[in-house]
Amino acid sequence: MATFIFRRNSKIGNLDAETDTFLKNCFLETDIYSNLLSFDDGIDFAKRIVVGRTGSGKTALIKQLSENPKIKKHMVIEAESTVFEHIKNNVFISKLIDNNIDLRIFYKSLWIHVLLVRVVELLYPGKTFFEMILDLPVSSKKKYNASLAKEYVEKFKDNFFNESIVSEITEKMQTELAGGINMPPVKLDGKGSAELTEKIQRATAQYVSTELLRKQKELIKVLTQEKSREGQHRFLISIDDLDKSWLSSSEIRYDFINALLDAFKELLDIKTVKIIISVRTDIIRGIYLKNLRQEEKDKSLILDIHWDKLEIQEILDKRIDFLIKDKYQSNATTKFSDIFDFLIKNERSQDFILRRTMLRPRDAIDFVNLCLSEADGSTVLNEDLVLEAEEKFYVSRKQALCKEWASIYPNITKYIDALAEVAAPSFTCETLNEKADKIQTNVISHLASNIDPVTNDIINDISALINVWFVVGVVGIKKSETLIIYSSFEKQELDVSDYKKEFSIHPLFFRY
Repeated sequence: MATFIFRRNSKIGNLDAETDTFLKNCFLETDIYSNLLSFDDGIDFAKRIVVGRTGSGKTALIKQLSENPKIKKHMVIEAESTVFEHIKNNVFISKLIDNNIDLRIFYKSLWIHVLLVRVVELLYPGKTFFEMILDLPVSSKKKYNASLAKEYVEKFKDNFFNESIVSEITEKMQTELAGGINMPPVKLDGKGSAELTEKIQRATAQYVSTELLRKQKELIKVLTQEKSREGQHRFLISIDDLDKSWLSSSEIRYDFINALLDAFKELLDIKTVKIIISVRTDIIRGIYLKNLRQEEKDKSLILDIHWDKLEIQEILDKRIDFLIKDKYQSNATTKFSDIFDFLIKNERSQDFILRRTMLRPRDAIDFVNLCLSEADGSTVLNEDLVLEAEEKFYVSRKQALCKEWASIYPNITKYIDALAEVAAPSFTCETLNEKADKIQTNVISHLASNIDPVTNDIINDISALINVWFVVGVVGIKKSETLIIYSSFEKQELDVSDYKKEFSIHPLFFRY
């Protein structure tokens, strides 16, 4: 291998997919990518919800799909600015929420309209949509009710395509409800108020069902039958900002996302447009924990992003080769193992690095970038440089993990810090209980009075703490000397039978 001088600014890509100049040339096409790119009917056609942990490559996946020549056009829906900010700040909506009115069906109708607008813009470029709707024949032979579709379009025609539509839909509902219900100025309490609350709930649900959802569904049928355009152009609509900070502090976040997951299913029969929703694992877990939807019914819709060791190694091979060829004008192929060809604590360096990632592309890129940075001015990497890089990687990975799970586990930092009291890389629930004095004193006694808002769990024993460790991925079930089972979408938490098994601390988080 040729000799290269590594510099502090040497990188194998950025951690953010939007600014990662390596992504296009080094992207690894997986089965999930092929599935989303396919518009053919099949058993996986409905799979549109991309679920993955932080750094698993959700945004990179959508970015590469949007740039594929098979996709005619890609539209992005910004959930925060399109819907969320309005419903969060609307006085009427806030009043309904304060009076314990369930608005999930209303959120769904708002989402359906927002999605419909993007579908219409793709299928009917220009101003042909309104003309098509107005010209629809009222015929009993059609599988849709043209009159209801026309009513909906006529009702919201003025703002159908602009940002004011969410406000208009809300205002029309408020006006029509106000005629029959005397909305109180403050939150209700007592028996009489319960009756009024029930009356408001019925009226709200009836209005949304008859004036919004029913008519929206007929409009969807029109688009499905009149503009299917099967075999022609392929379009994508993506929603990829559901893990941003604006969402984590809102009480309605799970209702809001749950409504989106319900809404997009209504448009599955429009074959030429795929609506792809990217959501973080912890967020969808929060939805299930609140019993907003049944997990088993989503299996036909979900694509769970997970990587194995060989795939992560292939990603690193591609990126290191691209770096060397681009920076040093080398013609030879350079692999991950060519650069990291030495031992670290009697372990191959490439294995040492891969085992300390959580098998996510961002982790691997981050760790290797830190190694290259530590080698500033050197022509070779060595054990000490990687160990220095590992300390920095641990800090950044821990911070990212705490940020990822804070909305479900506000005390997540203390949960992870409790691992410092475990002196062996493997343990059982029984052995940990025997040595639980420090954990009991420093962690559990503090956490017993802190109830997590979503799970309502009180961490008051070792078993509950081990379950949290497993959920967030810092502990796995030790099946053999070479196989550790970490949490996944299919197995998100420990079963009661698991507590008799042996556990292993993730190599990055065992700091002895």
